[in-house]
Amino acid sequence: MKRDDEKIEKALFRVYRDREGPVPGEDWEMSVMRSVRNLPDISEKARWSRLVGKLFWELCPAACALIIFLAIAAYNVNVIPDQDFAQIVASDDTIDMVWADPNG
Repeated sequence: MKRDDEKIEKALFRVYRDREGPVPGEDWEMSVMRSVRNLPDISEKARWSRLVGKLFWELCPAACALIIFLAIAAYNVNVIPDQDFAQIVASDDTIDMVWADPNG
């Protein structure tokens, strides 16, 4: 019995060793070659300008949304209270009234 098991085991091992692997298709070869062509050169190092540019474009939408939100909030909250005072001083009527006021 043990001898039969060894024969079967050897036969299965031989079949496993001699089997042909799956043959990749043409599509697989083309995709592998495309990915190899797109790999950067070994001599090409990551430059800081590329890293900053990549970071800029990743953060740009968030920064624009934040700027728009802050502009709307500043407009609604009236962050600059002196703006009303500046408009009063800048109008021609007020300047004429200040010059005409005898109390000064």
